[in-house]
Amino acid sequence: MLWECRQANKVLAALKQAFSYGVRRGALSENPAILLQARDVGGMEKPRERNLSINEIKALLSFLESGINRMSLQTKLAIQIILHTGIRSGELRLATWDEIDFNNSLWTIPKEHTKQDEIMRIHLTESVRTMFQELKTDASCQYVLSAKDNEPLSPKALSRSISRIQERVGIPHWTAHDLRRTFCTQLSETLHIDPVVIEKCLGHKMPKIMATYNRNEMLLQRKEALTRWSQYLNTLLENNVVPIQVHSAQHSLGKKQSCSSTV
Repeated sequence: MLWECRQANKVLAALKQAFSYGVRRGALSENPAILLQARDVGGMEKPRERNLSINEIKALLSFLESGINRMSLQTKLAIQIILHTGIRSGELRLATWDEIDFNNSLWTIPKEHTKQDEIMRIHLTESVRTMFQELKTDASCQYVLSAKDNEPLSPKALSRSISRIQERVGIPHWTAHDLRRTFCTQLSETLHIDPVVIEKCLGHKMPKIMATYNRNEMLLQRKEALTRWSQYLNTLLENNVVPIQVHSAQHSLGKKQSCSSTV
């Protein structure tokens, strides 16, 4: 139902844009869809709250590491990179090899590819660096993920791949963006990372007053957080890890601050 709601709202937005263009060009006297609102077609969309539990993460990683997943190297590693880094799928999809600095284990995303229109730097943990090296070995063009010569992976390719493996993984429905929300949630609940560090890892803009007085990128703190998270994910596959959940008042507040606007 949520999917249909979103699709209907996207269609309405596209129609409004097309009709407005017609008005500007003089082909139409008015926009016939101008008074239609989301509640008239698809309804108001509620923010998703889906994030994977530790057991679901373990099931997903085990599936990806198995010989039965039948996924392409690109889509398999894309899922893992998003889970390890919390990056947006679009930022990964548009990534080019000149953004990846293997020598310094750093991924620099140009502002043109980020939602916040700001340069973003991501530390490559040993695991993530290895993933990029695997992709580089198989690369045939400038894009990290590409299905055609010199073209990035299509926006829907990863979503389609995830849809195809849903039943085989054996966990309730999830999306690529839910992996980003999972990254945020688990850094807070399992690793107890400072909420400000999590926000920086996600590439979120800080509230105006904080952004004015604190332009520190917190690269060292983010590097530590990403390293701990990657190590934890690797340990999930090696051992039967049972995470200890701590729910203090401060911790719960941190989770809400970091995850409620994970977009």
